[in-house]
Amino acid sequence: MNEHSQKLQAFLKALALVLREARQDVGWSQNELAWRSGLSQQYIGYLEKELRSPSAETLKRLAMAFDRDLWSIIAEAEEKISKSGEEN
Repeated sequence: MNEHSQKLQAFLKALALVLREARQDVGWSQNELAWRSGLSQQYIGYLEKELRSPSAETLKRLAMAFDRDLWSIIAEAEEKISKSGEEN
């Protein structure tokens, strides 16, 4: 796996964790988040298991469902990467 692929995988892993933690923090099931974001429960599960790479539209839908700024979600994922040292 090349360096860019490794960085992408580290980001997707961190993003999956951010999304799962955000959902759990508000006490929602995957079904509840799916309803609030207009996505399917199956797709939410795929994202949380790092089986799908979300589009910008999907990330925006999720951010709106959590009543958060899209950039805060991305920044939190990047922060998790920095703390874990996975990107290096």
